[in-house]
Amino acid sequence: MPQGCGTWPAVWETKGSNWPNGGEVDILEGANDRSPNQVTLHTSPGCTMPAQRSMTGTAVKNDCNALISNNEGCGVHVRGTNSYGPEFNRNGGGWYAIERRSDFIKVWFWARNDGSVPSAVRNGSGNVNTDSWGSPAAFFPNWQCDLNSKFQENNIIINLTLCGDWAGSTFGQARCPGSCTDYVNNNPSAFTNAYFNFAAIRVYT
Repeated sequence: MPQGCGTWPAVWETKGSNWPNGGEVDILEGANDRSPNQVTLHTSPGCTMPAQRSMTGTAVKNDCNALISNNEGCGVHVRGTNSYGPEFNRNGGGWYAIERRSDFIKVWFWARNDGSVPSAVRNGSGNVNTDSWGSPAAFFPNWQCDLNSKFQENNIIINLTLCGDWAGSTFGQARCPGSCTDYVNNNPSAFTNAYFNFAAIRVYT
């Protein structure tokens, strides 16, 4: 995945018209090489997550309303620094999987050398059954959120922003030098590794 000061990579799904009414799911997102990965939902008002739920990650916020708190949404930090950025790359990458249903949204992460990677994920099976995958990294149930009304049929988006709201505002906190805009403008060679490399993207219905 892209790495470097000033980078803000994301793999997400949303619907462009009338955001955030169609919902947004950030499967992979971070900034300035700061681990871990954050999985986040952004919705219209009226969608919250319980503080206690069965997942291996750690909840950051529980109100998914994109119109408050500077659009932080209800995020979950994935366990393990190898879930994002340079350490993810040094470890040879890994797998992310998302399951969207009317009663929940789940996201799993397995590092490249994780012995618990399901064979269907590792080998790219034509069919998957998530029942044996164990606890997800992030779990968003419909207990306090009508997922059917908050999320439409979304598009998968893969993008890399340089600076922007997140990477720009946390640039100094990440011990990156100077200002984000100046750094990006004056150091093109620093972005040699600022790219995605996907072995596969698979969609199951």
